[in-house]
Amino acid sequence: MKKIIILIALLLLTGCSGKPADIADTPVEKVEIPAASGGEEETENIKEPEKENEEFTDEEVIAAIDMSLNPNELGEIMILMYHGIGEEESAWQRTPDNFRKDLEYMYQNGYRMISLNDYAKGEIKTKAGFTPIILTFDDGRQNNFNYIEVNGEVIIDPDCAVGILEEFKNKYPDFDVTASFFLGTNIFGQEEYADKKLNWLVENGYDIGNHTFSHNEMATLDSEQIRMEIGSVNNIIKQHVPDYIVETLALPHGSNPKDEFIESMIKGEYEGNKYETIAVLDVGWRPAYSPFDTLTNFRSLYRVTASEIDVDNCGIYDYFNSYEKNLRERFISDGNPDVVTIPQRHNEYLNMDMVEGKLVNIY
Repeated sequence: MKKIIILIALLLLTGCSGKPADIADTPVEKVEIPAASGGEEETENIKEPEKENEEFTDEEVIAAIDMSLNPNELGEIMILMYHGIGEEESAWQRTPDNFRKDLEYMYQNGYRMISLNDYAKGEIKTKAGFTPIILTFDDGRQNNFNYIEVNGEVIIDPDCAVGILEEFKNKYPDFDVTASFFLGTNIFGQEEYADKKLNWLVENGYDIGNHTFSHNEMATLDSEQIRMEIGSVNNIIKQHVPDYIVETLALPHGSNPKDEFIESMIKGEYEGNKYETIAVLDVGWRPAYSPFDTLTNFRSLYRVTASEIDVDNCGIYDYFNSYEKNLRERFISDGNPDVVTIPQRHNEYLNMDMVEGKLVNIY
């Protein structure tokens, strides 16, 4: 049974006739993000009730939330769309140095990574006061995950995407480093290492998604062709990591199927193996809504282009700057994955079906 607890009802409703997240020129209340400590000893900014060996009441659970952090779990979450990491900067490729710059900015400005799979299930475990952010990589390029030989030993290339992510995992253990890699038939090049790479990703907290067999536009395909495009890639991945379940899909060219074929994209069977897709990604242009927002469509999720070239004011730093200037509302975690805390002004947008048994804290 869903429970709602309203702590504070004294709100001014001026300027709240629509969702502030969609009004780029409307400033919103300043949200202070805790300074990053850069170490594992960072607290979660959530007070624990002083009781042992007892169940906490709903009121005690809510009282443990630090409301001074202005949590807003109906704010926006950026799903970043990366492709390549290489020597030349382009619209579809970041240099290693620029990718490091992106990650450093995220960490220092209160962002913490979560997996796309957790987002799609509404399982937000981000520490109190911080903002979840999701990293995705399309195409399975070798520069996403590259092995090199150094002094007779095969190691992860420190300048490939995985190498840099692991660098930051070691540098900032509280960064919660993870990412989703969307693959077709090319599994990071280096065919001889395909099995090794996929197993390494799963064992080290990364996710694998589907980017279709042929990279054709879904809008041009019928139901049978869609099942082949998705099912064949899932079957290839399953050969390498039999126990891993692929649950996410990045649409080639951001092309959605025709309405009558959408269900084949979400669920189907190919060569005896079933698949079910819980999150479908478009090509990037704006932040996604909270998973608890009624406006969220998990069959067509927004992404932000992780580039600074040809982004038409819709690139990664355009949105980072918008949040800095309080022109958009970002998701601010309350620190408790079993509670959804939102400002009263967003109450009408709360998707109670997605909340599903969590406590709801409206203030």
